[in-house]
Amino acid sequence: MLCHDHERSALLHFKQSLPASSSSSAYSKTASWKASGNSSRDCCSWDGVECDEATGYVIGLDLSSSLIHATLHSNSTLFSLVHLQNLNLAENNFMNSSIPLEISRLSSLSFINLSNSSFSGQIPHELSGMSKLASLDLSFNYLYGDFPIAIFNLSGLLVLNVSRNQNLSGYLPEFNTTSPFRELDIAHTKFSGTIPSSIGNLKSLNKLRLRNCYFSGSIPTSIGNMTQLTYLSLAYNMFNKSDDLSWLQKLTKLTALNLADTNLYGDLPPSLANLNQLTFLSLAHNMFNKSDDLSWLQKLTKLSKLNLDDTNLYGYLPPSFANLTQLTSLSLAQNGFVGEIPLWLVNMTQLKILDLGFNELTGQIPRSFSQLKNLEYLSLSKNNFTGTVEVDIFFSSRNLAILSLSGCKITLNSPHHSNFSLPKLEILSLARCNLTEFPYFLQFASKLMALVLRGNNIHGNIPHWIWNASNLELIDLGANFLTGFERNPIAIQSKSLIYIDINNNMLHGNLPIPPPNAYMYVVNNNRITGEISPMICGVKSLKVLDLSSNNMSGPIPQCLANSLKALFLQKNNFSGTIPQTYPKECDLRVMDMSQNRFTGEVPKSLSNCKMLQILDLSKNQMKQTFPTWLGSLPQLQVLLLHFNMFHGEIGSPRSLSEFPLLCIINLSHNALTGALPVNYIQIWNVMKVVRRGIEPYIETYVYIPFSHGKYPYRDIFLCYSPMILTNKGAEREYNKIPNIFTAIDLSSNKFTGKVPESLGSLKALQLLDLSNNDLTGPIPPSLGNLTQLESLDLSRNKLSGVIPQQLAAQLNFLSFFNVSHNNLTGRIPQGTQFSTFDNNSYIGNSGLFGFPVSKNCGAPQSPPDDNEDGSEEDKFPSGFDWLFILVGLGSGLVVGFVMGDISMDRHPWLIRRIVRKFGRTEKKPRTRRRQIIRA
Repeated sequence: MLCHDHERSALLHFKQSLPASSSSSAYSKTASWKASGNSSRDCCSWDGVECDEATGYVIGLDLSSSLIHATLHSNSTLFSLVHLQNLNLAENNFMNSSIPLEISRLSSLSFINLSNSSFSGQIPHELSGMSKLASLDLSFNYLYGDFPIAIFNLSGLLVLNVSRNQNLSGYLPEFNTTSPFRELDIAHTKFSGTIPSSIGNLKSLNKLRLRNCYFSGSIPTSIGNMTQLTYLSLAYNMFNKSDDLSWLQKLTKLTALNLADTNLYGDLPPSLANLNQLTFLSLAHNMFNKSDDLSWLQKLTKLSKLNLDDTNLYGYLPPSFANLTQLTSLSLAQNGFVGEIPLWLVNMTQLKILDLGFNELTGQIPRSFSQLKNLEYLSLSKNNFTGTVEVDIFFSSRNLAILSLSGCKITLNSPHHSNFSLPKLEILSLARCNLTEFPYFLQFASKLMALVLRGNNIHGNIPHWIWNASNLELIDLGANFLTGFERNPIAIQSKSLIYIDINNNMLHGNLPIPPPNAYMYVVNNNRITGEISPMICGVKSLKVLDLSSNNMSGPIPQCLANSLKALFLQKNNFSGTIPQTYPKECDLRVMDMSQNRFTGEVPKSLSNCKMLQILDLSKNQMKQTFPTWLGSLPQLQVLLLHFNMFHGEIGSPRSLSEFPLLCIINLSHNALTGALPVNYIQIWNVMKVVRRGIEPYIETYVYIPFSHGKYPYRDIFLCYSPMILTNKGAEREYNKIPNIFTAIDLSSNKFTGKVPESLGSLKALQLLDLSNNDLTGPIPPSLGNLTQLESLDLSRNKLSGVIPQQLAAQLNFLSFFNVSHNNLTGRIPQGTQFSTFDNNSYIGNSGLFGFPVSKNCGAPQSPPDDNEDGSEEDKFPSGFDWLFILVGLGSGLVVGFVMGDISMDRHPWLIRRIVRKFGRTEKKPRTRRRQIIRA
């Protein structure tokens, strides 16, 4: 029977509401929907349309992956197809449309799939009236708000899937136990709160997938009552610490179990041996007791995927693995396994994924690895292997897509012939493998997307053929001995490269312009000279630029203020003014222009950069009064303006909401005058609250769109250069700056007046330096409230009175103290920390006495010449280099790499944490490795 005219018309009107695809090579299913022609009358023959053979009504519409790029409006004719039973709009782009409540008119629907289609807003309450709904998939969207309780009252609901909605939030309600649930999947959402114990009443449930949410509290033991479960995933939540897994022993029908990163501890439960139907098991990233007993694995003979990453295992690789003859994926990374790779392992020829990285394995890598001809992924990184390894033993598998040998202490021998092909190799990490030249075989890896050769001994020029690789998107050649570019290109010619890291080499000459699609260009710590060419303005996609620690000079192109997220130009000889015009849509997160020759003022348009977290303009020649308007930047955490010519009084904030997140400020070595900024001190609220590891590091995130990723296990780029900070009287190198670190340095200015009592309210302060000013009056006893203080310098002022006893009694973390060259009197107080300070802390105070003052400790000494700016090492960074940039690479599946200490081990979890960071800050990011196998 032909379709009905009114439904045919509705479909044509729906098509007309969709803009034509801009891609000439892609195909949309709606292309076959035509108003005239041979098939125009029967819409049942159109692609994606299914009709009831008896009635002719449209009952199914599958427009998944149809290149739709449009808003779904509430008046869409789609909602007039009232006989629809199945609707699939997945893998499209509905431009952040909300899900129209009119979808509830389609009351016959049993299957809805809107996944990965850029829907946003809240889930319409009206869905609760769709009594026939059996399957709902809203994954990969931007939905948010409380999840409607009524959605769980759908009496006929069989499958619920709202997975990977990164902004979906709310509490999971109590369940309607009369609903015949079969599958429940709310993974990758922002559901939070506790999982109700009544979940155990859903005894007919076959699949329960709650991974990657924000659930807390205890894992309900009532899950053990759900004896029909075949699939259970609770991974990557925020559960309370627990050692009770006794409820698992009743779930004997389980074929898939994922409890990764669920805060489990205690012994690995031997009752796992009862779950002999398991084909998938992941217990990764839990805090089990140290163990070498894996005998319970022998009974799980049906296992095909096993992940025991980071579970505190140790000892020799047990032969019990050899009984798992169905195993295709084995991940034992980040444990304490020792000894050589056993023969039985290389006889497991069915393996496709093998990860032994981050262990303590020794000996030579056996040549018998060539027997593993089905391998698609292999990581042996970060072990203690020895000897020379011929790289061709790993390429006997024509399916190998990812190989990581980074940091496994071998010498890799690369053949100078092309007798083997690499038809599927996509990612290759050979960092720190003692290479002395570019591997010859790379020229024949036609599908290579990511290449990491960091930390080898490669000399000479970067070969021109590398830039010609047609699929290469990421290249890391950092920390070698490269001196130049073959053929000295003005610009790198590559249509595919988006990430280029060639830092820490010996490159000289002018800077080549990055390729047109580059997103990140890292060339720091080389010997590059000349100016930044204006041609760089043509690279519209560039988001991260690091040219620090070179010998470059000249002015900065204005275009660098337009679209960058992170800019690092420190330690060069740039001159002129910094870019003066920052657009309203400015997305800059980090700007470091320290240690150059910039003059002029801080541009007021920088206030448009509302995401700016770190600003370092130190050690330049900038001259103006204090730029108070910087206080309007809501995300600013670090402000470094030391060693410039800022002058005048700091003044008062214009509102009480200025500098809301500021935790580090350095204005030292300027010419600021007047009283210390009391009114600012009163509103620096972040410094008032002692935080204990809520967020362990100051983190600035930049995303790179990696175009493709078949495998869900990749690494993350971690890019930074050290920050030198004089803390506790000694220089210290910070590779990462703790987010709980707070510091104030106002030294070497011309401040007058008293040390304000209000400083004592900054209870989180760890470093305070007011030295070399003209401060008078007593040391306020309120400084004793700074119980986190580790370094206090009040030297070279005109302070008088006694040293308050509260400092000795309450500052239990103080390890550097200097009040020299003042007018202090009285007995030096004694305390645990004060007993460690010597004469140098008190010299130049003739009225002080008591331990440790000696007879000549009061002898005056001339203070340093204030005009010799720069002769003294400043107590803060000489440059706030690559503080902590995490770059997540991802499209449909997560892709990334670790730079600086790179290995090709999988960390998709860290991308998830990065994504969450923007929308939620109360959860502590993990620093542990995550799952290898996607469940």
